[in-house]
Amino acid sequence: MKKLRISAAVMALCLMSGVCLSGCKSSEYAATSDTSVSGASQSDSGLTLPIDTGAGTPDGSSTDTTMMKMTYQNNYDAGAIAEMNKTVKIHGIQFTTLDYNYYFANEYVQLMTTSYGSLPMTAAGFIDMNGNLTEDKKVREYMGEQVIFDLQGEAFLLDYAQKNNLEVDEEILQKIEDTFKDTEQTAAGYGMTLDEYLQAWYGPEANVEGMRSVLQRYELINLSMKHYVEEYHFEEGETLLPTVYHVLFPTISLETGAKLSDEEVATAKQRAEDFRNSINGYEDMQTKAEAAISAGEAVEAREYTVQLGQMVKEFEEWCFAEHNVGDVDVVETKYGYHVIYFVGRQEADEKQRSEIAYKQFQAEMDEAVASEDYAPEFS
Repeated sequence: MKKLRISAAVMALCLMSGVCLSGCKSSEYAATSDTSVSGASQSDSGLTLPIDTGAGTPDGSSTDTTMMKMTYQNNYDAGAIAEMNKTVKIHGIQFTTLDYNYYFANEYVQLMTTSYGSLPMTAAGFIDMNGNLTEDKKVREYMGEQVIFDLQGEAFLLDYAQKNNLEVDEEILQKIEDTFKDTEQTAAGYGMTLDEYLQAWYGPEANVEGMRSVLQRYELINLSMKHYVEEYHFEEGETLLPTVYHVLFPTISLETGAKLSDEEVATAKQRAEDFRNSINGYEDMQTKAEAAISAGEAVEAREYTVQLGQMVKEFEEWCFAEHNVGDVDVVETKYGYHVIYFVGRQEADEKQRSEIAYKQFQAEMDEAVASEDYAPEFS
């Protein structure tokens, strides 16, 4: 399970719920020269069919442009459709083609909006499923992996909800119905019924009843994560976070990210070691750090209170190792040589405590879905 994906399932659901199911014109972004929901520059992606009719917009406002009715085949080409409409069982839960297509659609849009400039594309403007996303992975392979990650994450979270007797309440159910009302207005702007609109995104079997079930499960897995964080029992010392002061002597170009020459790297290492050996306390380090930056030898000097998953591996490992106040060392990372001074430990605030609990939840989920108990069974 990938880090920072909230099991992949929730991030994917958040994307499509935010873009498609809240009354926004989910495909319209690709027809403009503006930035998309994720800030990526867009061009024609095969996801829109704008025509100039002067009939107004889906929300009823006046404009010279409206959106033409779209179909499933407008939103995806044959290559993408061939990767959809699958059924799979995970951890005893049978996921339907709608479940699979829902996650596929979310991953498709997420990939388009975050990686558009580097994606292999067909002549018609669709993502090329048979193109290489990386040197050793085709897009279709990547998409299949992501959808399974999403479904495994949902299975884990639903299992947690059942074990803790969690249920969505009337307020959440009403929020879902309000979402459908908003989306129905969007569909009307395309000259479509709500079912037609859902089918254009999620395949021929999509309908309101099925999507209601999908969204209810989404809200339930949100409750699962919230419940875990709120009920998490911290071990002794778990909420004490290391505070350090560091100075970075870079081994890469800040402009291009390219590694510096061997001679420059050796110089940076020597400067870091000399700096460490000259330190005589915290204030002395701050004063000398400012001088190193002014001289163009160092590029950053600041204090951090470090949380797990926040820093690069080598930096973080040093911070969370056993240290006494005043310990100082040189640590090499991909950015260069860090001279790190151990300031002490401080109690995490409420937000930091929540993040600590969530990272533990993520770790437990990652371990679970990597086991044979969560292996997918396709039918």
